[in-house]
Amino acid sequence: MKRDIEGVIRKRTLIAKTRKTVLIWVGGASCIVSAAVVMSVLLVQTIVFNETSVLKPKNTTVKQLEKNIAAIPELKAEVRVLNTNPELKVVRVRDDSKPLQSILDALPADDNRLALGASLQQKLLSDIPGLTVDSLSVDPSVDGGQVVAESSVEGGLQELAFTASISGEANALKLALQRLEKSIRAINIKSINATSAAPNTSLQITGVAYYLPEPSLDLTKKVVKQSQSSKKNNTKKED
Repeated sequence: MKRDIEGVIRKRTLIAKTRKTVLIWVGGASCIVSAAVVMSVLLVQTIVFNETSVLKPKNTTVKQLEKNIAAIPELKAEVRVLNTNPELKVVRVRDDSKPLQSILDALPADDNRLALGASLQQKLLSDIPGLTVDSLSVDPSVDGGQVVAESSVEGGLQELAFTASISGEANALKLALQRLEKSIRAINIKSINATSAAPNTSLQITGVAYYLPEPSLDLTKKVVKQSQSSKKNNTKKED
């Protein structure tokens, strides 16, 4: 009878130990499987992040650079053709300038007020018999050294305002207006007010000249965090 009780106790002890061992192995296996699942998810997220947020923008940039490089020969050919354009050659400011310089003179890259004033006073409105330049002001927004920003128009063009008051006979005024119209510099006359006092007539002219600022190329560095990318992807899925 005692041997049977001892045998039963041994069996129960072995069963309890076995249960503990099984529980330990099951718990360990569960931890390993959970860790593997988490690592797999993180690995997939990293792969998706690199593909969508890093590699895709880089590939887009590379393709754009390749297009730009491929367009260089065509642009060079167009510039060579412009340098042989007889119409641009005729309107050159100086005989030793290249025809392409006519385009740069017509639409400069800066708001050189002094050059515009000199052009109006010494080129367009000078050497006209019977014409008197009473006043000339470039960019009337200048007041006490403070310059108000020029207004911009479509295409990135910037306006530079000017006013001029001229007087003289009708033929002289007509010639002055024709010179402004045929000027190689892009000029737009906004308004003309005339006052007559025999034998001369006075014109108050308000207009704008245009210039196109040079485009700037800035290389920037963008840092994309994986957590932000994951939040965006999750938001898109919920939508």
